[in-house]
Amino acid sequence: MADDRDRLSAASRALADAAAQLTRALGAQAERVVPEVSDAVAQGLREAARELADVTGSLADDVRTSDQRRRRKVDRTRADLLDAAARVFAARGFEGASVDDVAAEAGYTKGAVYAHFGSKRELFLAVARARLGEAGDPSQHTLPGVGADGVDVEALADGLARSSDDPRLLLTVEILAYALRHPEDADELAGSYARAFDALVEHVADLRRARDARDGRPSDPGTTQDDRDTTLGVVALLNVAPLGARLLGPEHITPAAGARVIARLLG
Repeated sequence: MADDRDRLSAASRALADAAAQLTRALGAQAERVVPEVSDAVAQGLREAARELADVTGSLADDVRTSDQRRRRKVDRTRADLLDAAARVFAARGFEGASVDDVAAEAGYTKGAVYAHFGSKRELFLAVARARLGEAGDPSQHTLPGVGADGVDVEALADGLARSSDDPRLLLTVEILAYALRHPEDADELAGSYARAFDALVEHVADLRRARDARDGRPSDPGTTQDDRDTTLGVVALLNVAPLGARLLGPEHITPAAGARVIARLLG
C-alpha cells in the first residue's frame, strides 16, 4: 500500500508540473496573439491543477484509510484468536486442544488461525508469551487484601476462592508443563517465567519495606534472599491452594487456609 501511495504522489506531482509548464508555454504564445486568451488559458490550467491535486489527495486518503481498516481488522482477529486459544488450552491442554477447537471457539475458520500463527505450537507460544508477560506486569501483583498496612485474610481468601475458577490459573500450569515436556522451547518460556517471578519478588520486597517502616525497623533497600524465598512460598500457595481446594474439596484445603499461610509468609 505504501508503494501505491508513493506512485500516486509522484504522478500527482508530475501532472502538476506538466500543467504549470503548459500554462507558461501557452501563456507566452497567447500573449503574442490575444492577451485575454493568455489569461483565460492560464486560469483554466491553474483550476485543473488544483482539481487534480484535490483528487489525488482524496485518493491517497482513501488508500490510507483502507490500510488502517485492514490493520485494525488483522489486529482484532489476532486478539480474538489469542483469547480463544487461552481458554481452549486452559481447558484441554496443549496436547488435547486442536486448531479446529480454537477456530470454533473464536468464531473463525481454521485457515485464519494458520494465517496468523502458522501452527498450533506457534499459537501456544504466543498465548504463553502474553500470559507470562501479563504475570510480569507489576500492576498484576496487587493481591486482594494485601497492602502496606498488612493482610486482610478474609479478603485474600475471597480472592483465592475466585481464582480457582479463573482459566488463567490452569493456563499457567499448562505453560509450565509444556516447557518441561518441550525442551526446544523451554529456554524462552523459562526466561519469561523468570521475569514474572522477579517482578513478584520486587512486589514482596515493597511489602516488606512497608511493613518495616510501619514497625519502625531498618529495612534493606533492595531485594533479599528472604524476599525470594517468601515469593516462592506465595507463588506455590497461589497455585496449589485454589487448585487443591477445587480438586480435594474444603475438607482438605480451603482458600482461607491458603490465605492464612500467605499472611504468615508476608509477616
